[in-house]
Amino acid sequence: MQDKLTILGNGTSSLVAAIALSNLGIPVDVFSNYPKENDTNLVTFLSTNSLNYLNSIGLDQLSKINNEPINDIECFYINKTNNKKTSLFFSDHKVKPLGTIIANNDLYKILYDQITEIEHIRIITDEILGITFDHPHTNLKMATGETYTAKIIIVTDSQNKCIQKSSTLKLITKDFNQIALSIDAGVMRNSKHTAFQYFTKDGPLALLPINNLRSSFVWSLQNDSEILQYSKKQLETEISKYINLHANNLSINSINQHKLVFNFSKNMTYQNMIFLGESAHKIHPLAGQGFNLTIKDIQTLQSTLSKYASLGYELNHEFIFEDFSNKRLPDNALSSFSTMFMSDYFFSNNPIVNKSIEASFKTLNKVPFIKRKIMMAATGKKVF
Repeated sequence: MQDKLTILGNGTSSLVAAIALSNLGIPVDVFSNYPKENDTNLVTFLSTNSLNYLNSIGLDQLSKINNEPINDIECFYINKTNNKKTSLFFSDHKVKPLGTIIANNDLYKILYDQITEIEHIRIITDEILGITFDHPHTNLKMATGETYTAKIIIVTDSQNKCIQKSSTLKLITKDFNQIALSIDAGVMRNSKHTAFQYFTKDGPLALLPINNLRSSFVWSLQNDSEILQYSKKQLETEISKYINLHANNLSINSINQHKLVFNFSKNMTYQNMIFLGESAHKIHPLAGQGFNLTIKDIQTLQSTLSKYASLGYELNHEFIFEDFSNKRLPDNALSSFSTMFMSDYFFSNNPIVNKSIEASFKTLNKVPFIKRKIMMAATGKKVF
């Protein structure tokens, strides 16, 4: 059987995985419905580490886009009891840039254009009806009646019904009972290269600059929040109350709503399948690190496959699966659950919790060493 890598999934995760793994010189088959129409206004924060890695696998187009580098982050916590505002600033000339914000549609186009130019990547649009495991291979039953045999399958899509039925994924799930408003807007900002996070009484509101003409706002709200029913004009008025010291002339272009849920897989492998991206972890957008976790997954998988291939091991050798899981599971768990706890923390109405957040902000402002570590983590660098 010829060596090849098989990827199941739609979206940017499977595109990046295909491009990265094609660098190994092994044919890559991607089961997907590319290209797809997408009317989302969602954006992605790409950390400096992610940008550097994407550039290293041939995606140098990302370094040419005219998006604004993010150097600093300013956070503001509004106490739910007395409306007192406490500030926390992340600015360090030794840790910049942190990364950049890119529209999901722009990122998707760059990735798809790249994948179509790589000869040994094949996109297969046939529907998969079922999966059976015949160690050391896996057989995919196709709607065409044919059987596709794979040595190793990389899964990026958490919604793949065949995978859900065929594997024993041990998922930890949580409904945040929240909806995120994703808002594409024009706004005049007083400070360049700065992202803002406002912890309002209704939920975290982020101002994410894309370029001089365009910014994104992400507002996480409880399911029953009346703000979800606001018109564009009402939202402009409400958001302006928080950003008026840092930006003005807000004009909303479009609004999307997205239900927020938490998924975490306790096992990143099953049989000869490897789970990464949303099939392994789906986290709260509060820290903007979801896709950067996926990039780390892909980066680790590429280096692990390369190492064992150079030693003469088969693509589906158990050492590969064990090594990959041991390297990625701890980091994914720490990032996923810490973000989940942060969400619970900032949505709490407990006065004691409110006061502890204020105290934490004040303490962090006095400890530049810890703030630098947090900024380094945001860039994707190892902190310890």
